[in-house]
Amino acid sequence: MTPIPPTPTRWVTDTAGFLSPQTADSLDRRLQAYQQQTGHQILVYIGKTTGDDPIDDWAVRAFQQWKVGRKGIDDGLVLFIMAQDRRLRFEVGYGLEGDLPDALAGRIINEIIVPRIRAGDQDGAVTAGIDAVAGVLGGQGLPLPPQRRNPQRQPRPLTLGQLILFGIVGVVLLIVFITNP
Repeated sequence: MTPIPPTPTRWVTDTAGFLSPQTADSLDRRLQAYQQQTGHQILVYIGKTTGDDPIDDWAVRAFQQWKVGRKGIDDGLVLFIMAQDRRLRFEVGYGLEGDLPDALAGRIINEIIVPRIRAGDQDGAVTAGIDAVAGVLGGQGLPLPPQRRNPQRQPRPLTLGQLILFGIVGVVLLIVFITNP
């Protein structure tokens, strides 16, 4: 089992050099201010690897050991990124699960963070992911998913023949209902 590191002393911990120092410092200050305003503790932990442990198991153990969030409220959240493993995960305390269920956390990862990482924008990926989390927790929700390349066809208007057919069927049904109550 890969050991869990000591409890972070900052809101953003990057032991893998994934973020630029400026982004890490800026995000750290923003998350500190966010915690002071809302009480919710949001951390970003970026490491190299969880070894042979699945990130899900490792993240749960780290979250529990670090006691993220306020005691009794359990309103903490950690974005775990393992750079070498190319794995990431949100671990959400019970106090926030109603506001940020797994489905929304998955959308943030798949629609916001991963595309930016693949494009080589690690700083933008983490910042946009945290912004999305703060937006969801603040009641703003997520934007609609991007449109696909093949948008659905627009419905065509009914032809004259279809209108006549529907009219006849409607009249027949009306007569049947009137004569057989």
